[in-house]
Amino acid sequence: MNEELSRADESKQRILLAAAAIFARKGLDGARVDELAAAARINKRMIYHYFESKENLYVEVLRYNCQKIYHLSKGAFIAGADPRENVTRALRQYFYFLAQDEEFVRLVSWEALNRGSYSSRVLPQLLDIFQADLGQILEDGIKRGCFRSDLDIHQTLLSIHALCLAYFTRREMVQPLWSSDTMSEEMLEKRLQHILDLVFHGISKG
Repeated sequence: MNEELSRADESKQRILLAAAAIFARKGLDGARVDELAAAARINKRMIYHYFESKENLYVEVLRYNCQKIYHLSKGAFIAGADPRENVTRALRQYFYFLAQDEEFVRLVSWEALNRGSYSSRVLPQLLDIFQADLGQILEDGIKRGCFRSDLDIHQTLLSIHALCLAYFTRREMVQPLWSSDTMSEEMLEKRLQHILDLVFHGISKG
C-alpha cells in the first residue's frame, strides 16, 4: 500500500511539474490534455483520475506555486532584529524569487489576463502568507516605533507585492527603454534598492 501511495504521489508530482511549465507558456486555454500527459510521460486518463479536469489541474498548479512562497518566507522575521533589516530581508527574498522563477511570474500574468478566474481559489492563501510573515514584520516595526502608527498593513502588503511583481511581468516591454539588460545582476539590485527606498519612505515614522 505504501509503495502504491508513493507511486501515486510521484505521478501527481510529475504531472504538476509538467503542467506548470506548459501552463506558464500557453495558459489554461492554450494547453491540451494530450500535451500535458505527454510531457508528464503518463496516460492522460491518469490526469482525470488524479485531478478530474484540466481546470482542476490548473488550480493545483497555482496552489503549488503559491506554496513556494510559503517555504521561501520562513525565517524572514527574526524577533529582536531591526525591523528595517527584517523588511529588507523579506523583500530581497521575494524579489529574487520572482527574478529566478519565470514560471511563477508567467502564471500570474496569465491569471491577470483571465481576470483571476482561478486564482481566487488560491490567492487568499498567498495574501495570508504575506500577512503572516511580512505583516508580522510591519506590526513589529509599528510596536517598536520604527514605522508609522497609522500604517495600513494590508494596503502596504499589496503595494509591495505590486512593486516587485510589475518589474518582472513588464520587463520585456520596458527593456527597449534601457541600455542595460533588465535581468542583469546590476539592474536587479538597482531595482530592489529603488523599491526598498520607496517602501521605507512610505512606512517609516517621520
